[in-house]
Amino acid sequence: MLLAAQLCFASLSVIGRETVMRIPAGVVPLVRTAGGALAFCAIALGMGVLRLYRRDIPFLMLCALLGIVLNQELFIHGLARSGAINATVLGSTIPVFTVICALALRREQFHWLRGVGIALAFAGAGYLVGIAEFSVGGKHLLGSLMVLGNAASYGVYLVIVRSVKDRYDPIGLIAILFMFAVPMTLPVGIAEWGDMPELTGADYGRLAFLIAVPTVGAYALVQSALKRAESTLVAAYIYLQPVFVTFGAMARLHESPSPRVLVAAPIVFLGVFLATRTPTVPASAR
Repeated sequence: MLLAAQLCFASLSVIGRETVMRIPAGVVPLVRTAGGALAFCAIALGMGVLRLYRRDIPFLMLCALLGIVLNQELFIHGLARSGAINATVLGSTIPVFTVICALALRREQFHWLRGVGIALAFAGAGYLVGIAEFSVGGKHLLGSLMVLGNAASYGVYLVIVRSVKDRYDPIGLIAILFMFAVPMTLPVGIAEWGDMPELTGADYGRLAFLIAVPTVGAYALVQSALKRAESTLVAAYIYLQPVFVTFGAMARLHESPSPRVLVAAPIVFLGVFLATRTPTVPASAR
């Protein structure tokens, strides 16, 4: 599930880049959120798992804000302002925020070998995207802060949302979160909707893809995995995204492979392997 989820999320960087070249960035999160809400609600209703406990509403609204609204809005706008290198490097810090939050809330007891795996994976991802070229100064500062905020919000979401995993079906839960997220994405989406060009068949196809694969597919897989794996383990798989994005760009954008890919990919895979092979003991078991 985690491997498939990262493949789905990685497709956003390739197809999403093509999309924002013609469509205002603020429209993309609105389309993804509204489309995802419709799809997840239809699936959840068909499965009979769409239910909401009133006492959970404030907490689930917070989860929707962190895991869907800020996650999507900050990434797409940060990418437009900081460039692909900065966005990829900063986006790879999600596991760092996940670990910090999990330890701070005493949700998990972290093992040193998992730390080694995460560090290796981060080093491989950084080398792949050219961390030596990373910059947070000048015109990149605002975009870099946005992507860093995206990483922090999603990292915290991965930890806190697990507290309701036993009360909700994964599909039913993500349907509720997307419903709560729709009105939060409306202001920015509507504000930028007026700049929309006349859409072509290719534009509709890309938007449909962004709803189906990096939204419905990715979120459903991650939410299902969170019932079976610790949040730090789920976050560790994010380091596979730069590898998948690179190969996707090579295939779709016809970029030539570079020696950097051949060096970085094994490092990333080794880091994720170490992270996944290390059991994490819940903090309550101390």
